[in-house]
Amino acid sequence: MNDWSLLIFTIAIQAAIGSIWMLWMFQFKHKKKTDQEIFQLFKVPLIVIAALSIIGLGASFSHLGTPSNAFNTIRNIGSSWMSREILVTGMFIGIVVVACAWALYRQRISPWLLFGAGLIGLVDVYCMAAIYTNSLVGPWNSIYTFMSFYGTTFILGSVLAGALLTPVLYKQKKDLEAKQFLNIAFIIMLSGVALQVIGVALFPTSMQEINMIGETVETAILASYKGMIASRWIISIVGIALFGYLTISTFKKLYTRLMILTLLLFVMSEGLSRYVFYLLGS
Repeated sequence: MNDWSLLIFTIAIQAAIGSIWMLWMFQFKHKKKTDQEIFQLFKVPLIVIAALSIIGLGASFSHLGTPSNAFNTIRNIGSSWMSREILVTGMFIGIVVVACAWALYRQRISPWLLFGAGLIGLVDVYCMAAIYTNSLVGPWNSIYTFMSFYGTTFILGSVLAGALLTPVLYKQKKDLEAKQFLNIAFIIMLSGVALQVIGVALFPTSMQEINMIGETVETAILASYKGMIASRWIISIVGIALFGYLTISTFKKLYTRLMILTLLLFVMSEGLSRYVFYLLGS
């Protein structure tokens, strides 16, 4: 599989998009908080999200070869989904970086920048998926691609935001706010998983495609492929169980470590899912 840069790019950007939406939702729910309170809560998460976006940008440049290739590709925006994706991704990353710089400079958060980045991010996920659904690769040319990409956005965005925000809330003795946000994040994560499960259910031709692959590659490769699928879902189930435990547990001693472990489990799960996705098209 030679698409590691694309795997990193899509996972990183989708996680950043989902996280931005989670931050905006928290700010919208807690409008009565002062600018300084919101800034102290969002400062580290915004820096992490901006860094994640830049990592995604670097991975995309690695795939394209040089930054100049990206600018050349944009010229075909009227007919190419890749051109649209490059443009919209650049807009998203630009707004996220501006939102982070604005927050650090002004010591306050701009809800409009968060909202704008979130909206553009959702369009970006659509453009990412459209690139593959308009290809000639059977397993990609399906509604599953859209549901998988949006599912990853909801899953990683909610878990990452929970890992970044709730430990700070607990440290500030705001247990109720932490629990409420964690419960919302858990519901959104489950929604993302549900999207992916429904996408698989609506994609019966995928099994036919796998059988076709089995006729052209060694049996050992196919067995490994099936093993990755099983591993992905097992890891997801463990992550869901651990996240669910954290939403109801009152034991805080190891909370931060368990939340980080939950995040790592879902990163592994979504990474395996995306690896299989690109393997189908290789």
